[in-house]
Amino acid sequence: MICDFINPKAIIFELDGTDRDEVLAELTEKLITLKPNLKRDVVFKALVEREEKKSSLVCKNIAVPHAVLPDITESVVALGLSHKGIEFDMSNSDIETNTAKVVFTVIFPENKPDEHLQILKDILVLEKEADFMNKVLRAENSSEICDIINKSGV
Repeated sequence: MICDFINPKAIIFELDGTDRDEVLAELTEKLITLKPNLKRDVVFKALVEREEKKSSLVCKNIAVPHAVLPDITESVVALGLSHKGIEFDMSNSDIETNTAKVVFTVIFPENKPDEHLQILKDILVLEKEADFMNKVLRAENSSEICDIINKSGV
């Protein structure tokens, strides 16, 4: 299912942002590129508010900032890489474990809770796949990252 939402146009091969909010702004721009009807300020605010409730860092090196918006009809996913890592879990003082190198950003419609859960589940399955992180970080371009995700079967 996640492979239905990830294509090379949905990927930022190297994020420019150096902190969580800069990365969220950058990924918000990517989401808007994918779905021009999204409102920049609404998307960014929803992602930041969700992060402030609880960090979306799901494991070492992977964050999944996400939000539910009432005025959209389909889910949209963007993926960003930071080879140097972005500090994501501001509540944790251990830099080693609170840094994300792969950031899946997802906006969900209110009326598709099953799709919401399936996409999040698929991301967690990818994370548990042997060598997923190394393969993605060694990829040479966005198309190769798509191939890695597509070959995973999720």
